[in-house]
Amino acid sequence: MARNCIFYLAVEGVLVPRGAVFHKLLPGDVHRFRESPHASQLSALVVDQEHVGVVVNSAWVSSLGFRCVLDFLPYPLRHRVIGATVPGNRMLRCRWQTNTFGRCGWLAADVERREPAQLTVLESDARQVPVPLRDRAVIVPGGLWAAQIGDWIRLRDMLARRA
Repeated sequence: MARNCIFYLAVEGVLVPRGAVFHKLLPGDVHRFRESPHASQLSALVVDQEHVGVVVNSAWVSSLGFRCVLDFLPYPLRHRVIGATVPGNRMLRCRWQTNTFGRCGWLAADVERREPAQLTVLESDARQVPVPLRDRAVIVPGGLWAAQIGDWIRLRDMLARRA
């Protein structure tokens, strides 16, 4: 089933602290991020919106691979993922493209390709959201663990189906 509402989810800075380096993470760290209260809250919020498909917007997809990045997501949220903004294999030709455009460019290109009727972006860094999409973004500079109640309400309202 095609989703007409896309939720673009950044991993770096949102679910995982911005300074985290994937090759230094311990196996328990992935579990800790995936099972954290804020990740569970996000999962519950998205799972309630059946019309929403999740697209991962993360540099880690090209470095670690798509399936490895999915391990950072709670199980119910993982099942709502329909793709990523960047190819998930680790081939050299894909690395060149991913390093050239960055998360902001990948997001803009993916929105243009998918043409969602409704979109919401969750990001920790406003610079990673193209200016025309910023009114559809919830920016959480301190990550979800530092998100205010207003951020959660805005995210819930933005994910709700519009008539």
